[in-house]
Amino acid sequence: MLVSGFLLITILTGCESRLPTVNTTDVINITAHSARSGGIVYNEGSGHVIARGLVWSTDDFPTLRSHNGLTTEGMGAGVFISEMYGLYPSTDYSVRAYACNEEGNSYGVVYNFRTLATTAAIPEIITTTPEVVAADSAQLGGLILNYYDTEIVEKGVYWGYNPNPDITGTKLKAGSGPARYTVTLKGLIPDKTYYVRAYINSSSGNYLGMEVSFKTRLTLSSEIVFNNSVPYGSVIDIDENVYKTVQIGSQTWMAENLKTTRYNDGTPITKISDNSTWISIITPAFCWYNNLVENKNLIGAHYNWYAVNTKLLCPTGWHVPSDNEWQVLTDYLGGLEIAGAKMKEAGFVHWEVPNSGATNSSGFTAIPAGQRRGIEGTFTGLGLYDSWWSSTEYNIYKAWYRSVATINTNVWRSSGALKQTGTSIRCIKD
Repeated sequence: MLVSGFLLITILTGCESRLPTVNTTDVINITAHSARSGGIVYNEGSGHVIARGLVWSTDDFPTLRSHNGLTTEGMGAGVFISEMYGLYPSTDYSVRAYACNEEGNSYGVVYNFRTLATTAAIPEIITTTPEVVAADSAQLGGLILNYYDTEIVEKGVYWGYNPNPDITGTKLKAGSGPARYTVTLKGLIPDKTYYVRAYINSSSGNYLGMEVSFKTRLTLSSEIVFNNSVPYGSVIDIDENVYKTVQIGSQTWMAENLKTTRYNDGTPITKISDNSTWISIITPAFCWYNNLVENKNLIGAHYNWYAVNTKLLCPTGWHVPSDNEWQVLTDYLGGLEIAGAKMKEAGFVHWEVPNSGATNSSGFTAIPAGQRRGIEGTFTGLGLYDSWWSSTEYNIYKAWYRSVATINTNVWRSSGALKQTGTSIRCIKD
């Protein structure tokens, strides 16, 4: 906001030396009579910041004592944004942020800009409302208006966990040119709020759209999309969870991920939520993805390999498949390079794009349940891939497992996962 003469006197008399640390942000939304900038107060210095804002001038170095305009934007550390009004068309200006504490004032770097001619076209960028919001991704973008003959050099979005993502977040480019554009934000955290602003860099200046916020879904959708042309059987575990089963070649598999909380002898399996505990234990344990029981019905539980090694995870008459039994499955489905396409749930209800080649012709119906890392204990991969333990040990630290991913049609055979890793389990009939 613009500053009164009284407040200006207060600022000048209260700030005599330089102590706070402040930086100026880019000048954007330049018109014939206005522009937007701001600043970040990184450190308040030895006293509290009592005033902060912008000073601008037609001279090279505007100050609190010599300027053509000044704003004030509250107190303290952090990010602020200011609008500069009352500018003259086709005029060169210099602007910088300032911050004052009880002992002095300081300035950010100087930015130079030129206002537009009164008749110049002003491009407008609109941040579009997120079109598809999943648990760990979102699609959104920008719509460019009034660009006329203005060259759109770069366009994209700023996004992040905090407001003002153009300052606090990450830039994601979407090319150039005036066409409407959509980008996909990936690797998001379920049930978390994000902020986004579309931007364009043009031959007439840089512009930002309005800030838009959205919240990722808590869990994936609750309905599994099975292959209705495949005959399914069923099996019940000790917790009375009912699973579809499917005959694939000479083998009978569960067509859903295991979700039991007890071994088949009735003994409870230890559930661990804490990350540091998860990565340090060498005893059997399970968890729900993101520690949310709401994820149970769709994607099942995640178990470490020590739980597999008890040989009590699966319902009576079933067991965790060996490395060789996994090999029999993938060989029957055409080999490691194409078997994944026949095992993955088809479509994009749960899988992120591209879900390459997915037909689920086998009826196995792989869901992208992700995993819990054995090193950090964090969760990752929801919507992107799933992995399953085998009962076959690789060495004292690792065991063999299989995985499928959205990016290709492969089934990956690997021994690279620590036994502390939490993965899904598919049981096979004895």
